[in-house]
Amino acid sequence: MSDSKFDRRRFIKSTLLGAISLPALAPDLTHAAPVNLTENDPTAQALGYHENAGKVDGKLFPTYKPTQKCSNCIQLQAGSGDHHPCNLFPGKLVNVNGWCKVWVQKT
Repeated sequence: MSDSKFDRRRFIKSTLLGAISLPALAPDLTHAAPVNLTENDPTAQALGYHENAGKVDGKLFPTYKPTQKCSNCIQLQAGSGDHHPCNLFPGKLVNVNGWCKVWVQKT
């Protein structure tokens, strides 16, 4: 009888230790690699995002000025290369030469 108690305790202990350590061994699935934002994205469309600020139609977006682009917007976060994270598009990278109608001058 004492052998069966020992086996049960060892089994429960092993199961609990395995369950506790599993998240540490599994890849972090909650932080997927960011992807480049496209103009077809619903949020991008709602905010008038353009990958190339030079192609923004000033008649459709009257607040646009030729000097405005993501690279000089306060919403752009630090990054490297041509695409950086933006506060407005979580999990997505915007083109530093892009523009959207929420542009605000970086100070």
